[in-house]
Amino acid sequence: IVSVLAAFGRNDLRNVRRDSILVTVVIGPFAYAAAVWLVPALNRHTATTYGSDLERYYPAITSSFQVMGPLMLLGAMCGLLLLEDKDQHTLAALRVTPVPIRVYVLYRGAVTVVLTATSVVATLALSPIVPPRLLAAAIPIGALAGLGAVLVGLLMAAAADNKVEGMAIIRAIGVLVFVIPHIPFFADFSLPTELLFGIVPSYWPAKAMWQAMNGGVMWPYLLVGAVY
Repeated sequence: IVSVLAAFGRNDLRNVRRDSILVTVVIGPFAYAAAVWLVPALNRHTATTYGSDLERYYPAITSSFQVMGPLMLLGAMCGLLLLEDKDQHTLAALRVTPVPIRVYVLYRGAVTVVLTATSVVATLALSPIVPPRLLAAAIPIGALAGLGAVLVGLLMAAAADNKVEGMAIIRAIGVLVFVIPHIPFFADFSLPTELLFGIVPSYWPAKAMWQAMNGGVMWPYLLVGAVY
């Protein structure tokens, strides 16, 4: 099994190195993290110029750039690698080898979860607007975001026949992942009604992040999101 997983890993690294789109996707979460460093300066500017304080929007900014950003980008990478293996007939070749196809599926899902969780934790640790006390909460939030990234990758690979179609489909998925879960942050919904937005899986790690930053209880949202 170890040699098989190592072979999968070498194949992924080869695909990433030769594809500029995949390289961009890999570094994307850190570009988002760098963008967040501009937020305090922007807040000072708006406070001085317009008398408006952006701090009340910090939870939404954090969930957008540092939770959903890695979820979306690394989910897209998962989908693109699945489509690449499909184009190269890797999946067809696996069917005539002693390696069960479920090993490949578990490998692809586990790598996506680990990379997404690591990116979320790293970007939150480097964030100027996230208090250090929340770094422990970043670990389960990152893991839940990783599960969401797997869903994004599977949906992208299931709906597209090739990488060109995949890039078009991921834009539509991005609207669902980014926009819909943030509606409850800006609109006033009672809690039972707000949970309807949980149909979109990215709502759960985003809501957990809001709760953590606002001093609320995040565990119910993490548990329900993981089960869902």
